Formats: sequence, C-alpha cells, structure tokens
Amino acid sequence: MERPQLIAQRRPAGGHRHAQRLRQGGFVPGVVYGKTSEAISVMLPRKELLKMLHARHGEHGLVNLRIDADGGKGSAKSWEKPVLIKQLQRDPVAGDVVHIDFHAITLTEHIRIKIPIVLQGEPVGVKQDGGLLEHFLREVEIDCLPTEIPKQVEFDISQLKIGDAVHVRELTPPAGSKIVSDPEGVIASVLAPKAEKLEEAAEAVTEPEVIREKKPEAEGEAALEGKKPEAKEAKKEEK
Repeated sequence: MERPQLIAQRRPAGGHRHAQRLRQGGFVPGVVYGKTSEAISVMLPRKELLKMLHARHGEHGLVNLRIDADGGKGSAKSWEKPVLIKQLQRDPVAGDVVHIDFHAITLTEHIRIKIPIVLQGEPVGVKQDGGLLEHFLREVEIDCLPTEIPKQVEFDISQLKIGDAVHVRELTPPAGSKIVSDPEGVIASVLAPKAEKLEEAAEAVTEPEVIREKKPEAEGEAALEGKKPEAKEAKKEEK
C-alpha cells in the first residue's frame, strides 16, 4: 500500500507565543528527530495532518514526510524520509492537536511500535449470564519492520465466561511481527453482574458489636458499694 505523504515547512525558533500564532494561522508545530539526524523544527497544515490521522493506520502508520527548502532564506535544502508519529499532544479541553513529534527511521531496521487491540464478538458470560466486560489494555507493543506495521491485533472473546480473562500471551502476533509487551498483562475480563457483587458484599459484612449502656440502677449500686467502707470507718471513730 502506498504510504501517505505530508509536506512540512521549517519552523523558525520561537517561544509559546510564536507557536500559538502558528496554531491560529492553521498550522500545527512539530519536531522531527532520528538516530542519524539532528532535530528539525517544523510546521504542518492542520487540515492535511488531520486528514492523514483519520485515514487507515492513523497515527500508527508509516508516513513519508517531506520538508521543503527554506526558499533561499538559508542553506537548508529539501528533505524527505519515512517517519513514524512518536507523540501527539492534544489540548486537554478541546482535544485539538497542538504539537506533533516525528521519528525518522530506516526501512531496513526493526522498530517497536504500539498497535490497537481489537476484541471481536460478545462474551457468553455477558450475553447469557449478564456479566460485565472490562477492557483494560487497548494497545500492545510489537517489534517489526517499518514496512510491515500491522493495523491492529485481534482476539475473539465470544467464549469468555464469568471469571475468565484474556492475557497478552494469548494473542497471536500479526504476520512479520513479535509481541514484546508483558505476556502476563490482562487485556480484558468478564466480571459477575453488579447484583451478585452487592449480595456477596452484604454477606461479608459482620454484625457490629453492640455496646450497651449501663443502667442508672447499676451505676447507683456501684456508687453505694464504693461508699460502704467509708461508712464503717465513721462508726469505728464514734466508738
């Protein structure tokens, strides 16, 4: 499949205000770095970047990044290499992409990259017994060549019963890749219905110890008993 291409421009050095002006002008600031090249500050048209992110493979795919020459403003020449998106920074409120990091790679060297885990089917423990499916891990890290990055790894969960769980070790690696995530990591599990959980919790609660208050009569008797020795001593003194 033909790799998508992004065209970027070199970005002059600047602080937060400069980056903010770029965003207001329809650009996303970013940086490109790699083993054999120094970091290059760039800016990309937001529309083209979003179009690429929404396409097949999205942010996990391989991209050809071309950086145009600076138009005679300096000695920098045009530059084109395959890259991977290393990090996307988004606005915490609006969710817009505010910065992007690219990693320039060599097509013949293995890389490690995370791909989505897609669960297929509906667990029998949910469908028939009313259990709850909890999905914990949504990505898994693999080792592969940049030209063989799979879109996702799939797992059929239709046979899971209440109490069953899926671990990373049970996944089948896509062709040409090796899973390097912790094999004991829990991807998903089927839990008992909430009603059963509440009943079990109620049974586990022990009856609290009841502390009874002393009756006034008992308190009075105790007080009298404490005074009896004093009364006897008073009689002896009178004699």
